[in-house]
Amino acid sequence: IPVQIVTLDEKQAAELNIETVTASLTEARFPLSMPGTVYPAPENVAIVSAPISGRVVSIRAHEGEFVRKGQVVAEIESLEFAGLTADYLQARADARYAEQQAERLRRLVERKISPEGALEKAQADEIRAGAAVQAAASRLRALGVAAEGLEGENVRPLLPIRAPISGIINEHLIDLGQAVTAYEKMLGLVNLDQVLVRGYVSPEDASLVEPGDAVTIRLKNFPDDVLSARVATINPALDEANKSVTVNILARTANRRPLPGQSVRVDVLVASPLRVLVLPLSAVQYEGDQATVFVKKSPLSFEKRVIRVSRVLDDAVMVAEGVAEGEEVAASQVFSLKALGRYEQYAAE
Repeated sequence: IPVQIVTLDEKQAAELNIETVTASLTEARFPLSMPGTVYPAPENVAIVSAPISGRVVSIRAHEGEFVRKGQVVAEIESLEFAGLTADYLQARADARYAEQQAERLRRLVERKISPEGALEKAQADEIRAGAAVQAAASRLRALGVAAEGLEGENVRPLLPIRAPISGIINEHLIDLGQAVTAYEKMLGLVNLDQVLVRGYVSPEDASLVEPGDAVTIRLKNFPDDVLSARVATINPALDEANKSVTVNILARTANRRPLPGQSVRVDVLVASPLRVLVLPLSAVQYEGDQATVFVKKSPLSFEKRVIRVSRVLDDAVMVAEGVAEGEEVAASQVFSLKALGRYEQYAAE
């Protein structure tokens, strides 16, 4: 590209009073914008299932309802549960009998009526019976049942199924009388107090984002709903679907927005990894796809120079090539310089 010099006379220079800026290396901070998709937060979504097989005899909550953690959402009738309950009650009865026997023999030994060996055997039986009670109780606790409450003759073989988290039922997969197997999905729960936002950033810009960076999240159709959050983690590899780096953000929702499945815009303020040349946006003119500036060569002359812009900021540009550190660049009257340059070019022709 031929060098073009725009020369001013004294009168033009006085009238235009062109302001210049000195190109200098600096750390540039700028907003980086990326598309994002909303998902339920990992700890705010849960599957409700039965720990053992049985038949659904009661449904206490339905799709769209809010339930609290520990609330009974269904009951199943289960022979396996009935058997575990019977084992616990039998173990408790055996433990009481063993305790009574050990106490009786202790009194007899004190009165020199029974030998020490009989007492030692009874005490060993008492320990074994206590261990059996603990084992039976542990099997019930694994089902979410407090074994200590299973007393009396009217124990029903109904296993309560409880919500593992507080949230809204978003899936309902059972009917009354339906047989279910152990760990089969019965209901789905989601808590929308917090969501996971996955932002997608280009591999070139991924190194600019760090865990802990503050972000703002915006919904396209709700511009007033702006969420503030921080970057939680950054995936180390490219997403296969869009060849981008995934930025994971945990965000508290506002007015129950955004919802899982919605698209959002994520903005994060980042800094350039190295010091870069930054020029004000007013210094740059575009001719088609080419960005140009006017570099001051003398008090009355400016060189029109093509530059390569690496990034456009709100009110400035980052320059990759075309201007050297320390050069003065016109920051005002750029359009006038452009017009004078064309006039000179036409006059020369």
